[in-house]
Amino acid sequence: MIRAPLWLIGLLLLAAIFVGVYAYFTTPLPYGLGELVQTPGGANAPAQATPTSTQTAAAANARAAAGQPLLLGAASVVVQGVERNQDLTANNRGGPAGSFTVIDVMLRNAGTEPLTPQAQDFRLVDDRGRIYAVDAEATRAMNTSAKRRDLFDASVPPGGEMPVYLAFETGANSATSLRVHLGYGEAELPRS
Repeated sequence: MIRAPLWLIGLLLLAAIFVGVYAYFTTPLPYGLGELVQTPGGANAPAQATPTSTQTAAAANARAAAGQPLLLGAASVVVQGVERNQDLTANNRGGPAGSFTVIDVMLRNAGTEPLTPQAQDFRLVDDRGRIYAVDAEATRAMNTSAKRRDLFDASVPPGGEMPVYLAFETGANSATSLRVHLGYGEAELPRS
């Protein structure tokens, strides 16, 4: 019986460890283990989309820290500031009565088509999972008092940007995040 040299066994063992560490940091775990153990590679790996799926995996995982751009295809959204518990009837703003969360947002369009946002493209989600819709009247009043264009009456031209305020009527002060469904992307087709 022929026995492999000890250095060859050690080299194969090191290679196996190297491949295991590489796989851990670059890919999600197989056999459903990725749902139980989050790996650095698995956290950013896009979910496999079916051919009938209209939502891209990149959009499903899109998140950005405060002040950082949220890339959504050709569009990007940057939250520049948040004011909670605002009374829009004060200081001649002309808004409705209530307590509002006002978000200062910069929209950028890096695409080749105009971007026309709708009110349903923006939602505010609190830490309990409650979803708040944009208050169109309060948003219009806030943008008018700040001498900004109303987002829902205008479009963002290709290569342009637009600073806007979004107003949401919210309850008690809690941790919130802005959920945006906006933008488009282009997929190149294979050449024949």
